[in-house]
Amino acid sequence: MRLPPEGAGTVRAFSRIGYDLPAALADLIDNSIDAGASRVEITFFRDDHDINAVTIADDGRGMDADELRVGMQFAGKTTHRQSDLGTYGMGLKSASFSQCSTLTVVSRRNQSTIASRWSAEEIDVDWRCAVLDPTGAKAVFDDLCMKGHQPACGTLVIWERLDRLGVSADPDALNEFLSTALPRLNAHLGLVFHRYLQQGALAISVAVRHSQRSLALPRNVRPINPFGYQTSGAADYPKTLVCALPNVGTIELQAHIWPENVLTESFNLGGKRGAECQGFYFYRNNRLIQAGGWNGVFKNEHDAELCLARIAVDLPPGGIDVNVQKSALQVTAAQAQAFIRASDGGMDLPRYAEQAKEVYRAARRRVSDAADPVLVPSLGLPYGVRNAAERRLSKGGPTEKITFVWEPLEEGKVFELDPIEARIMLNREYRRAILGDAPASAADAPLFKMLLFLVVRNEFGRSRSSKKQQERLQLINELLMDVVKSR
Repeated sequence: MRLPPEGAGTVRAFSRIGYDLPAALADLIDNSIDAGASRVEITFFRDDHDINAVTIADDGRGMDADELRVGMQFAGKTTHRQSDLGTYGMGLKSASFSQCSTLTVVSRRNQSTIASRWSAEEIDVDWRCAVLDPTGAKAVFDDLCMKGHQPACGTLVIWERLDRLGVSADPDALNEFLSTALPRLNAHLGLVFHRYLQQGALAISVAVRHSQRSLALPRNVRPINPFGYQTSGAADYPKTLVCALPNVGTIELQAHIWPENVLTESFNLGGKRGAECQGFYFYRNNRLIQAGGWNGVFKNEHDAELCLARIAVDLPPGGIDVNVQKSALQVTAAQAQAFIRASDGGMDLPRYAEQAKEVYRAARRRVSDAADPVLVPSLGLPYGVRNAAERRLSKGGPTEKITFVWEPLEEGKVFELDPIEARIMLNREYRRAILGDAPASAADAPLFKMLLFLVVRNEFGRSRSSKKQQERLQLINELLMDVVKSR
């Protein structure tokens, strides 16, 4: 008997398949790379309250009608080359419907422009995929596909009815969401495609276009190389270990030990803690599949003493399964055991891990013998500002980070210190008065925050707060409150 899938249930399943926004967009960029694109432009179309559409445009070779039909088909039969990043023939649909309810694909090749559209409702009605009018498709392509570059061929993907990108009715909610989501997106794409970006084989840009403003300045995605240090943390590193991997064959593991106290974007990968970034970095065709994690090789995935240990592995086609989101490998028990036995003839993986731990321990001993840590401003300020402040204040020594958060506080109090969590809490009720006409974001009011940090930073180092100190904080609050009332 024939049992076709139920349409609405299929769309709901894709919406919960586990993609976040950066992973979904990365999956579509894979298709662009497979199509020979040298440039990809991502644009968020918004008004004051909502993101209305997202477009992903490339200058690849485009598709003809047969290729577009296969591309729009769920699990369409596609013959992949060994160099392709596509795997299952599901990426376009699964990634898109994890974020939106209407997917339109417009493609141009040899001066012919074609387009098709899936919507959740059309899928539920006998899986009907709409074929759009070529004249209208041409106008959409000319308007939205790299308007400044005008590629002779390429593909434009349009997401509409963005269920996962909705925000609250708060007037600042969308600005705050974008101020957090876009840096995360740039960091993820810069990491996943860092080899393409560094080699100049691909350029990726991200822009936000407001419906009431004509200007939309794109921001180029910068490569984030997880092995981008200048000097190794240990002599004779990196080392090449050889591993006989079941169902794959012989592969090489490039074992690295990061230098201590190098707090660069390449180390923290866009804001993560060092312990979260240890482990294997698996690549397939120069695309990063998995960033960190030990895949069962070591029991503790976040061992603080292994935070300097990273291993680059270039995988051949096949042999190890990749999850649908292309964010992790599914390693068998036999393969995990083979990784443990990897060796350069004199050193195996456990010995490498022990050497990485020794480098970390030596660094910790030097820190404990040094002066007390210097307080530096951290999250809540723009990335470049807090990095510059850390550099100027710490001069390479140990630091303790102070973060800024907007929280509900009692009326009349502009800020409050939280020495336990090392936070400066700002009263959310007065956020608009402090910002003025500036948009709210995760790194808003940088001048106000920096000046407040400089005024109160010494309070964090005190084990007890005296009456005189409490009076000082109260005076600062009262003076700031006078300013807030005058706005």
